[in-house]
Amino acid sequence: MIKLKNLINEKKQLNEKKELDSKTIQAVSKMTDSNAHTHARIELAQALRNKRMEKAYRVLNELNLYFGGYGPELSKVNQKMEKVLYKELQRTFANFEEIRSAL
Repeated sequence: MIKLKNLINEKKQLNEKKELDSKTIQAVSKMTDSNAHTHARIELAQALRNKRMEKAYRVLNELNLYFGGYGPELSKVNQKMEKVLYKELQRTFANFEEIRSAL
């Protein structure tokens, strides 16, 4: 019976949302203010510990540099990635509104 209680408590802890630290939020805000939007998203992907998302944003950044900006195709990809990023941030962090306002 004790083991079952321990398992339930562990599951509750895993399901609880954590807060993103203010240092990271401030860094993201500064990046956004200096027009480094993709770098801000890379930072957030790292905070989420989502390697695939981080890699995707790094590739998007490289393409942006190569083509000298976001064309219509890269903008579409970016929009799709934004939806996934926001959903993941909202699911993971209790202070999602604060993070969103930094973006």
